[in-house]
Amino acid sequence: MPALRRLSLYLWISLLLGGCAGFKGGVESRPYIGEAPPAGFDQEREGAALQAPDFELPGLRLSVSIDNRLRQYDTQVYLFVLPLVLDPRPAYDQVNQPGRTRVRLSVTPTMSGFVFRPGEAVLAVAQQRFGGVAGFQFGMWDEQGRRVREGGRWADRPVAPELALSDTGRTYHLSIDFDTPVPRPNARDLALDLSRALVSPQQPAVPLIRFAPVKWTRSYS
Repeated sequence: MPALRRLSLYLWISLLLGGCAGFKGGVESRPYIGEAPPAGFDQEREGAALQAPDFELPGLRLSVSIDNRLRQYDTQVYLFVLPLVLDPRPAYDQVNQPGRTRVRLSVTPTMSGFVFRPGEAVLAVAQQRFGGVAGFQFGMWDEQGRRVREGGRWADRPVAPELALSDTGRTYHLSIDFDTPVPRPNARDLALDLSRALVSPQQPAVPLIRFAPVKWTRSYS
């Protein structure tokens, strides 16, 4: 191939790769506390706004999410004009164990005394209630299962039936599995009861956390 044609081909491929853009979106369950969602709750979320909200509660800061974000469309284009990928098939963003639902918690104690008891958590889906069957902590671990700052492997590790959250100011990345298929994110009858799963004798019970559907979108850069 002549050098000029080869150079032109390389430039064309670079344009294709560099000019890729697009967007995807769908619906997810978003948490709130109270009898009804706050004003503006149902506005479509994009970018950084997709993060679960922080709840400032007595003695701790808490964020909650359910692994049921549903992607309803996925469109990628090149040169910002022509469609490259059009995928209208619904699919969950997270990979879940079949028949189970995972709820993720980020917990930052501001006061000492909190313990995490995943088996005491309850997920309500419509008229059914499901207790937590397993708890996990995300972090970097060495081969002996000890938390390390470097040289280990990032993973979710199972926790004991009771885990002391003894370091105030530190964010614990926890999760709970429930023995039920992933609930549809457009459901309005989802609730999470952590009142006996995240407790401190010096603090009031964590209030009931409800979920409602919210649309989301994310762009490709």
